This record gives sequence, structure tokens and C-alpha cells, in this order.
Amino acid sequence: MGYGVAALAGGSITIRGVGGKPNTQVLMLIDGRPDFQGIFSHPINDAYSLDNVDHIEILRGPASAVYGTNALGGVVNIITRELPTSGFENNVNIGYGSYNTQRYRFHHAGTIGKLQYFAGFGYQASDGHRENSNFKAQNYALKMGYQINRHYNINLNGSVTPYQFHDPGPIQGEHYLSGYFDYGDITRSSMDLTLSNRFANTDGTIKIHGNFGKHKLSDGWVSDDQTNGLIAFQNFYLPYEIKTTIGFDIKRYGGTARSNGIKLGTFFNDEYASYLHLQKLLLKKIILGSGIRYEHNSHFGAEWIPKFSLVYHPLSQTALRATVAKGFRTPSIKDLYLFPPANQNLKPERLWSYELGVNQSIGNVVTLDICGFYYQGDQMIQTTMIAPGQMQNQNVGSNQAKGFEVAVQANPVTNFSANVSYSYLNSDTIIPFSPNKFNFMLNYKLRDLNISLYGEHIRELYTSYQLNQMPSKTTIEKLSDYTLVHLKLNYRLMENLNLSVGIENLLDESYQILKGYPMPGRTVFCNLSFNF
Repeated sequence: MGYGVAALAGGSITIRGVGGKPNTQVLMLIDGRPDFQGIFSHPINDAYSLDNVDHIEILRGPASAVYGTNALGGVVNIITRELPTSGFENNVNIGYGSYNTQRYRFHHAGTIGKLQYFAGFGYQASDGHRENSNFKAQNYALKMGYQINRHYNINLNGSVTPYQFHDPGPIQGEHYLSGYFDYGDITRSSMDLTLSNRFANTDGTIKIHGNFGKHKLSDGWVSDDQTNGLIAFQNFYLPYEIKTTIGFDIKRYGGTARSNGIKLGTFFNDEYASYLHLQKLLLKKIILGSGIRYEHNSHFGAEWIPKFSLVYHPLSQTALRATVAKGFRTPSIKDLYLFPPANQNLKPERLWSYELGVNQSIGNVVTLDICGFYYQGDQMIQTTMIAPGQMQNQNVGSNQAKGFEVAVQANPVTNFSANVSYSYLNSDTIIPFSPNKFNFMLNYKLRDLNISLYGEHIRELYTSYQLNQMPSKTTIEKLSDYTLVHLKLNYRLMENLNLSVGIENLLDESYQILKGYPMPGRTVFCNLSFNF
């Protein structure tokens, strides 16, 4: 909670070192539709509620051949809950924890004939671990589905999230710019209407979508933004083990901006795209994949985005894979038109990625996944000095990196599971990521008690900042390494009543992920969940 929205805000998402500041190089999706601020093109992480989430999918590496702009480093796809197929259900969640953190959630779902529905409300608030770091948010969600016949169904999905946050600024004694404001009042809303079809040899979707935002910040900034569009695709399952996907996207994003009562303008980008993907199974062991996307932007013109993949199964539990993909990001409205560095001659950022991997299973006990990758980006947008005292956004940046990822999943005994992963990244750009990251999760179930122990170790995390006396100069500094361990206990008190207790930062580690912003020490949160 309380990640903020500025370029220097916390909660930014990076995948293999690609993310951007602001966070425009990783695309956020909700049920496959793009969700980002229309003017700045970055996601608003505080607006995402977990109340109606089934699971989250993460695609590592460029995914622009399918999803278009902003999928330069990868994609995070939030998948909402499936609607109930019969009966009714209700759930009440009440939670309380450190720093007067409160969380209340309620949802009701049911089925009436061919109609399924879900309605939910959530409220969360916290005083924060520092003075003037309080946060509160509400969330209203509605999802409805109707089975027209055995081939077609239609779904309506919508949400509204108003929230307010405070930024306490850097701790005393740190004299650098922390951002542009210390308070924000934001309302985000979204909707999509989806018609799905399913036949023996084909299935597909047509989705009309939109997300909208009203932002009011303490520095005088007021904006209304929107991202609207249409997504259509159809899968065809052809003879000779061939799968073909044909798709079409239309998108319009932008908005109106004001600063201290002065209208800065209304700006929009329009994009349309078509794509074709082919997948072929050879000799029962080889899967060949290829795709091409044609994207046209009203500002810069056309872009071709290809992708190629190969998966080989030499053994039933062994898979070797290789992928070559291109990612791109169109300049945001802010890059093109707003503030003195704006430059209307900007071109898209581009990135080529190459990946090799192996996945090996040992019975149903252990799964090992090893992946190596290399990427090279060019035309990266950077703010540079073109004359004394004059800054401008330009396509002058380039970056390249290589690294590897190792992940192990194990179920050695009944009711126990372990997940361990390590990632290494060697890049010519040292921010804003950690070259060494270790994650683990251990889970054990004992009758009605579920115990989870999880955490991460971060080494060589770098940050950047600007000194107050030299705001045009960026300073890069290494932060202290840290290890976080968290514990969560979940106990079923009765058939429909569950109690969970979570302890975050169990070791009470002192650490920062942004310079001058100490993170909370040990915190405790208790939650009671009742189903009826």
C-alpha cells in the first residue's frame, strides 16, 4: 500500500532489469487487457486489489508480438476469479495489524439460471511506519457472466478504486529530491465487456475495454486520463498439429493535464495492430512457434514485431527451449508533450531478447528449470542536456545484459513443498535492479494448520537520486544488502472460519529499496475469514 505514482516512487516492477523510471517498460494486464495511466503509460499499483484475484501470470522477456507497446521487459497479467457455476457464496474478511493497518473485505457471488455474478467491496488503511506515510483505499468490483448458448458466453467486468496516499519524504539529513509531491488523491476505474466463443476446432474472444483515472496531487497537478480499446483474436486448431492465432487490437490512450489551474493540453495516441501466430508440433517432440505483429501508431508510424520459439522434448520429462523476441515501447504522452524535456520527434524504444532454457522433472517430486538470456536495447529514451540549462528527451540510450535464472520446485514428502530460485544479471546499466536475488518458499500442512515460511536475499541493489543543489545531475549509489524472512500461519477454526497470522520481516532487518526511505521493521497482521 502507498507505493505512490512518481518516477521515484516505490513498488516499480522490473523483469530481468527492464522496467523504466517511471515504470513504463513492463506491461500490466487485467484478464488480458492493458491497464496503465494514459498520460504517463505506467501502471498504478495501488489501484490493484487482490479481493477478486484468482492468480497472477508473469511472462519474462519481450511479449510485444502479442501485447504490443510497453511489453518491452515482460508482462504481468492479473487473472480475476472464475464466476461460480452453481449456488451462492458469501465471504467476510476482517484484518488488523501493525501501524493501525486495517483491512475489510466482503463479496457475494451466485448463479441464477444462465447468469453468474460477483460483487465485492474492500477497504484498507494504514497509519504507516513513518509520520505522514498514511494510506487508505476503497475498492468496488462487479463481474457478471451469461451463457448465451453452448458456443457463446458474455462477461462484464468493472471496478472503481479511490485512494489517498502520503509521501513522508527522505529521512532527516538526506538532502536530495524525493519526488514531486507529498500527497495524492486518485481514483482509478476500469471496465471490459467480453464475448467468447468455443467450437470444436476454433475458439476466440472479442473484448471492449477501458480504464480511467482522476489524479490530484499536492504540487498542483490535476489530470484525467483514459485508455480505451478493442481486442479480438481467434484460435484455429488445424490438421497436422497446427495451431493458428489471428488477432487485431485497437487502442487510444491519453488525457487532459492541468498544473496549478493552468491547462497544459489534451493529448492522445491512437494505435491499431494485427498479428498472426503459428504453432506446429513435429514428430511428437518438437514444437515450433513463430509470430509477427504489425503495429501502427498515429504519432510515429509503423513497427513490425516478430517472435520465434522452439521447444524440444528429448524425454517425457525433459524440455529444451529457445526463444528470440522483439519488444518495443512507444513514447508516452508525457515523453512527447509535457514538461520542458518533451520532444515530439521521439521514436519507440526497442529491445531484442535471446533465451535458452531447460526444464527437467524427476517423477512428481522435483522440477528444475534453468534459463540463460541475453538482450540488447536501443533508442532508449533519456533526458539529456542539449544546451546549457536546456534538457530534452532523446533516443540516445542503449543497454545490454546477460544473466541466468535457476528455479527448483520440490514435494519430497506429503503435505510439504519447497520453492527456491536464484537469478543473476550482468548489465551495463546498474539500476534499478539487484544483480543477485535469491527467493524461497516453504509450505507445510498439518491437519487444519498451514505454515508458510518465505523470503528473499538481495545483493548489490543500486538506486539513483538527484541532489537538491544539482537537480539535473543523477547520482548512483549502492544500497546495503538485506535478507527478509516472512512467516504466515493459517488455521481453520471451524468449517467456514479461518484465522491467519502473518509476520513480515521476521528478523527485523533494517533496509532500504529507495535511498532515504527506511522500510518497516518486524510487522504483524491478523486476518479472520468467514464463508457462508
